[in-house]
Amino acid sequence: MFFEIFQSLSSTMGAGGLFDFGATLPLLAIQFLILMFVLNTILYNPLLTVMNERNEYIVSNLTKSAKLIAETTEIKTTYENEILEARKAAQLEITQCQKSYKELFDIELNKVQERYDSILAEYDSTLANEKASALTKLETEIESISEQILGKIYV
Repeated sequence: MFFEIFQSLSSTMGAGGLFDFGATLPLLAIQFLILMFVLNTILYNPLLTVMNERNEYIVSNLTKSAKLIAETTEIKTTYENEILEARKAAQLEITQCQKSYKELFDIELNKVQERYDSILAEYDSTLANEKASALTKLETEIESISEQILGKIYV
């Protein structure tokens, strides 16, 4: 319908073409504006809405991911702190156990040392007594032998 109107107008105007400043140039401008309006409503507006929705989706996902990253970082730091505290507690417990076992070892070592010292002292005294008795026996035997020798020498 529009095209028939434009054709009838252009046929009545004459052959000036594009540079005929009659009604051709304003008609082309009106056609251009109508085409822009039609394209804008049919093509560009839905495309812009889809692009805006996609942009909002991307922005929302980026904010969600930033929040998730912040939460994971926070959880990571809390777990690292808990692990550090657990390691410190374990190290403290290990140190305390080592100290208590060292004390028990020292006590047992002292008991064994005292027992060993008492046994050694007992053997030492026994050996000293046996030595003394052996020496007294030897002295008596030496005296008897020397008396026998002297008796044989004098006889």
